Amino acid sequence: MNTIERYHNMKTLYTLLLFASLVLILGCGPVYDASSAAKVDSPPIDRSTRPAPGPAPASSFPNYDTRKTREGLTLYVIESDRQPTITYRLMFRSGGLFDGSKAGLAEFVAEMLDKGVKGKTGYELASEIDFIGASLSASASSDFIAVSVSGLSKYKEKLLEVLKSVVLEPAFPEDELEKLRQRTLSNLISERSEPDALIGKLRRKLVYGEGAYGSFQTEESVASITRNDLIAFHKSHFLPNNASLAIVGSFDGPDEVSRVERELGEWKSAELPPLPDLSFPEVKGGTVHLLDREDSVQSTLRVAQQSVPKSNPDTPELRVVMSILGGGFSGRLFQNLREDKGYTYGAGAYSANAAKLGAIISYADVRNEVTADAVKEIFNELNRIREEPIPVAELEMHQKYLAGNYMLSLEQPLTIARLVQEIDVYDLAPDYYQTYVAQLMSVTPELATKLANKYILPDKSIVAVVGKREEIGESLQAIGSITVYDEKLNVQN
Repeated sequence: MNTIERYHNMKTLYTLLLFASLVLILGCGPVYDASSAAKVDSPPIDRSTRPAPGPAPASSFPNYDTRKTREGLTLYVIESDRQPTITYRLMFRSGGLFDGSKAGLAEFVAEMLDKGVKGKTGYELASEIDFIGASLSASASSDFIAVSVSGLSKYKEKLLEVLKSVVLEPAFPEDELEKLRQRTLSNLISERSEPDALIGKLRRKLVYGEGAYGSFQTEESVASITRNDLIAFHKSHFLPNNASLAIVGSFDGPDEVSRVERELGEWKSAELPPLPDLSFPEVKGGTVHLLDREDSVQSTLRVAQQSVPKSNPDTPELRVVMSILGGGFSGRLFQNLREDKGYTYGAGAYSANAAKLGAIISYADVRNEVTADAVKEIFNELNRIREEPIPVAELEMHQKYLAGNYMLSLEQPLTIARLVQEIDVYDLAPDYYQTYVAQLMSVTPELATKLANKYILPDKSIVAVVGKREEIGESLQAIGSITVYDEKLNVQN
């Protein structure tokens, strides 16, 4: 018998043995009776209708410990073994509100932090970070500056060392500052031909005024920023008693806190500069503000009003109302201006909630010939959400959409770090994000209407437009008195 024949005989024998084993196993168990199974008392399935959704999940925002070091640094400690990573995010409660006459100073400080530290160039620092597969980033807003570093937990000593050097010993090299200045100036020139950039600046100026949240970089302010300005800002604001550090990831909590306190123990507190005087203008509703661009073939619209800061207790519930008004494809503004009227490719609304003042903004980009009609439709929707009851199905769809997006966002450690630090910078309740989903889901049609009437104020809203005055100016006069601006936001005669 050759090898092939032996193989086939063994294969046949194996198959017979396997079959016999299955017969014995099945023979020892209960026999399946299809007729008896059909008699099980169960309701018929109606496949013509979608099953009712289950209850919204409870928020999975993690528990966290809060500590304060001897020098006043607030620590947020969030342990998670889901991934072998660790994230450090250090946030200072000072941002663009402290720019003074040099708009953009806080942004420059954030941009320059990784361009070199004591004893290392920016290239050497970047090489160290790349070698261990880590990431380093810094950003600035009006309310804060944040610096974060993330990587594998086994490199936590190196990661904290990098963060410490970037925050405490930035070099602010002159040559890198000049490169940043030239890039910024180039961007400012480019923005003169970008309607979205222009309308953003105009809208902030109208809602917030000339300073504070309404300020923006200009060629003059950028040219005036010196290395000494960066050093002075850093010395005044990069203090432990002006900061919080969130630690998220896989680590031993008590050991990590002790290590952080040792590493940052020499970082001394000092007196903080006072918050600049913040005075916001009284917004006169029913007015139109037109930035004239002769070559515009479409109009970029914003309808905006002042609103509440993020610390307002109604902020989560108000977000549901704003989602109904203008959240994505299912928002009323999108359905009206695009699906029904065909005025635009996209339209929406949102609530911007800063630490000291907020804004409610509706937006769209439309053809010149329908500019005034689009503005009227935006106001129609602002009034409709105040006056007409909101259907339960529409409300629930937006609640579940917001809750789902929020839950998904918690998959990112950096998001968890950012949210827990918002509790600090925006003076929120300690359990704000642990009860966030419950707050979203608590909104009833009656409450939504009440919130809309309380916070959405068409009579106190201004209209900002970037477009061609020659084609849209006359039709906009029916909406309100018009003030015209040039591309540097100077009022024209």
